[in-house]
Amino acid sequence: MSASTILENVIDERADMVQLNPVVLDRILSEGWRLLGRRLVRHNFSTWHHKLCRTIPLRVRLSQFELSKSQRQTLRRNADLRVMSGAAQFDAERERLFDLHRERFHEKQSTTLGSFIHSEFPHKFPTEGRELAVHLEEELIACSFFHLGQKAVSGTYCVFDPSQSRRSLGTLTMLLELLLAQEMGMDFYYHGYAHDIPSQFDYKLNVNGLESLNWETGEWSPLSRVPVRCWTEIVKE
Repeated sequence: MSASTILENVIDERADMVQLNPVVLDRILSEGWRLLGRRLVRHNFSTWHHKLCRTIPLRVRLSQFELSKSQRQTLRRNADLRVMSGAAQFDAERERLFDLHRERFHEKQSTTLGSFIHSEFPHKFPTEGRELAVHLEEELIACSFFHLGQKAVSGTYCVFDPSQSRRSLGTLTMLLELLLAQEMGMDFYYHGYAHDIPSQFDYKLNVNGLESLNWETGEWSPLSRVPVRCWTEIVKE
């Protein structure tokens, strides 16, 4: 796909973060918006390692979500960890974890956790903010943040210690959020964007009950699980 084709019908919108009714959060998530720091953003293109690409908004229809064999193995492999659910917190421990986590990024490094999560009013902006804190003994090794709508959950951001890569902590916290959203009786779990080229976001495509948004029609359609592609080869090009 050429750059000129990608840049047709561009969507690139931003709005300041405000407190929202949970019903409104459900609606804007269904329109392809996502939460990013102090803003709401919506865009149908991005760059990945200097390559222009399209973004694909994703969600999981929770009535159709079930764990795969490999995902059950991920949960069993991490059964020794202690996971605590509670109100979102922003402190030195989480900033330390963010500093470790951001070393994985090759582009667009942000300086604080607040660049991704609105940290001034964590319990109410834009709706109720929650977290899953993952500990190995007494050490915090992962923390994921999510926001509650009326019938939808936004999986907003996750940080983890890259030295624990064998545990697949990003996948682990996403699975735990999915299971929690099911228990809460929610309809949808929104876990952000993937790209139309292989990238580090491919793990978001490896989920049962997956749906994607058509930017042109505004309709959501079922999307088959996609095996994780070898995105590291693209980075080398």
